[in-house]
Amino acid sequence: MSYIINKIVPKQRKMSTKVGGILIIVGETMFLFSLLNFLMITRLQYYSSGDSFMRTLFPHYLFFLAALFIAAFIGMWLTYVYVFPSKQRFAQEQAIKDDRSPLFNKVLDIESEIEELKTAVIELSKKMDRMAEKDKH
Repeated sequence: MSYIINKIVPKQRKMSTKVGGILIIVGETMFLFSLLNFLMITRLQYYSSGDSFMRTLFPHYLFFLAALFIAAFIGMWLTYVYVFPSKQRFAQEQAIKDDRSPLFNKVLDIESEIEELKTAVIELSKKMDRMAEKDKH
């Protein structure tokens, strides 16, 4: 089965970081364009001639915009407090399930090696203490 997958999936190429860097920069700055789109859409919604509900509810466009920003900040707060921790925990639990994470497996190996080293150091320390006791007598 893996032979078939290896034939279907193309090999990755070694490249410079320019293409990846450009994509990361574009992705990180897209929220600025989203903010501009948001502002333009709010003006369309607020000043829509067919729907005066927003103008009735908010007598001025800036009040409407402030209410939207307050709602957005409440959403961000809820996301920060509840959603992010839950997503992080879920992703990390999924990553270590069924030997899916080579990094986690390596950490477990290192942890067991550290325990072995601790045991060896404690045994050596006890031997040295006994030897020191013998030298005193």
